[in-house]
Amino acid sequence: MISKTQLISKCLESGRIATPQRMIIIDELFSSGKNLSAYDLKDSLKDKGHSFNISTIYRVLDFWIDVGVVHKMDSSNTYLVCNDSHTDHFHVLLQCTNCKSVEESCQLSAQLSLPESNKFIVNGSQTVELNGLCKKCQ
Repeated sequence: MISKTQLISKCLESGRIATPQRMIIIDELFSSGKNLSAYDLKDSLKDKGHSFNISTIYRVLDFWIDVGVVHKMDSSNTYLVCNDSHTDHFHVLLQCTNCKSVEESCQLSAQLSLPESNKFIVNGSQTVELNGLCKKCQ
């Protein structure tokens, strides 16, 4: 898994600032070790004495997505910290349909390549979501 130091480094490499709000929110997502919705983050942070409105949480999550350290799971509208430090490739997220756990598969992503065509250009990093059953739920 990517470390907190690597998260901050990616932020600084992008020429952006790791503000206190950004760090509090990414720390919470990082320490959870699982995918969370923006509202889950809001509730968890409130329990720890931090009061953020939901639009701030969404803005911060968008910031971390832009920096390349957070993925959004479109199918469940949840967010998780990227465990792969590579860029410009497919990130493959394996979501268990039973327990809802998510694992990023670097092995699968290494096997996929961005299609080349003069009719279509794929944006840099992409996220592919695959649903199935994790080993624990099989």
